[in-house]
Amino acid sequence: MSPRSRVPRPLAALALALLGGCAAQMQPLADFGAASSHLATAYKPFTTGLGASCEQRERYMALGNPGAFDDAVAERAAAGKCKALREAGTTAALFGQALSDYAGALAKLSGAKPTMFDGDIKGLSGAAGALATRDGTPVFDSGKLAAATKLARAAAALLTQARIETLKRSTLEDNQDALRVVVEAMKSYAGRVYAGQLTDTREIMRGELGRLVSASNAPTQADVESRLPWRYAQTAARADIAANELEARHVRAFDQGADALLAAHADLIANFDKIGGARRLELVAAFVAQVQAINDDAAAL
Repeated sequence: MSPRSRVPRPLAALALALLGGCAAQMQPLADFGAASSHLATAYKPFTTGLGASCEQRERYMALGNPGAFDDAVAERAAAGKCKALREAGTTAALFGQALSDYAGALAKLSGAKPTMFDGDIKGLSGAAGALATRDGTPVFDSGKLAAATKLARAAAALLTQARIETLKRSTLEDNQDALRVVVEAMKSYAGRVYAGQLTDTREIMRGELGRLVSASNAPTQADVESRLPWRYAQTAARADIAANELEARHVRAFDQGADALLAAHADLIANFDKIGGARRLELVAAFVAQVQAINDDAAAL
């Protein structure tokens, strides 16, 4: 009899069970972490989009102003007027990074491969250090900055844990309030500040499109050639409006995904004792499906 065959069957079976169980030890946690990281990725364009939309609005307004027009001068003027909004976007981005850090840490500690969005799980971004040097703003006040810092530091602490068994229900409970504050701040930025800027810009662009349509009128065939620049310009204006409307749709989808994220995190806490053997939890699965819908929408464009 070989040495291998002399291993007591109960011990061998236990070893195999432990090894086999590791891959799916906390599958719902892995799925939650990966989906949360993907939602943070979907949020990221909003942080640069605020200043960009402001500048687009200013450029469109300049097109309709009387006097000499120089597009380079108009672009510089727009950048100057919108500088504060670009800086606000930089702070907004750190909140997304804090969420991504926390979500990625949970996914890595789960011991399981996420069902979806595995590629969105990255290393720590250093959000905690960057947040510590930020001053509060009307959207991201000191309390919200503190919550984001706490969440980012929690991510770093989680990744220092050498064993999956050290992850406890209390770890998730301790971070629930900070996560809620961070996600609600991201929703407020996206749904109120950024969406409001998109609406303002869209209205200006629609007004300019109306002016182009009026200027495109050619009473006679002899007038057509002189009206062609106005007619061609409509295509670019309509494309800008369509892109703006699409971004507004992405904001609404993010808002729904953020609500599902908070519900899923609470679901993990409520069912922590059984996630080690579960392939899925209802609210976590619903959250993953919500984020997948965002992904499918973007892929269809």
